Amino acid sequence: MTAETKGRESWTEQESPSTTIRLSSQLKLSRVFRFIDQQTGAPQISDFPDSNPTGDTPLEIRMKHFTEIENFTFLAYTLAHELGGTTPRPIRTVTDLQVPDEEFQNFVNEAKTATLTDEELADTVLDVGINWEHFVASNDNLLIPEHPLKITDVLMQEKIDSLDIITEAFVREVNLRSVEKKTGRKTA
Repeated sequence: MTAETKGRESWTEQESPSTTIRLSSQLKLSRVFRFIDQQTGAPQISDFPDSNPTGDTPLEIRMKHFTEIENFTFLAYTLAHELGGTTPRPIRTVTDLQVPDEEFQNFVNEAKTATLTDEELADTVLDVGINWEHFVASNDNLLIPEHPLKITDVLMQEKIDSLDIITEAFVREVNLRSVEKKTGRKTA
């Protein structure tokens, strides 16, 4: 997500773990992962990292970033399909969502009134997340070396940031539905 949205001053800050989470696997290259929430026992997808991945060059950092986007998207897609809910439900995590790009804000506005089954939510996460990944990967030639997750084309960067915000909101919805399935209680 954009540095402005998440309260980060720059994309050069490194991620620092602040909570202990039981990971599903210790052997991984990506900083995104699936885990079991200790309080509810529900499978969850980690938050998307706020900082740059490590890397020796700006291009390596950017490549690791779009790999994390792909992993994040696919983990959420898989979990949403596993939930198996067949009753269409609203996407609560987009209620107040605002994104910088007008085209994608129109998509968010449609999502605010949509109701989706878990499988439909899974397919939507995959669609939006793959778009995010491809928008990032298709603009490597425009990266700003000092800020490798940003590009020089401001309008395209707004589209990338919008897809990021939307994907993260959809993954939060998947996580909410997972907790509800595990606990039998509706979450806020």
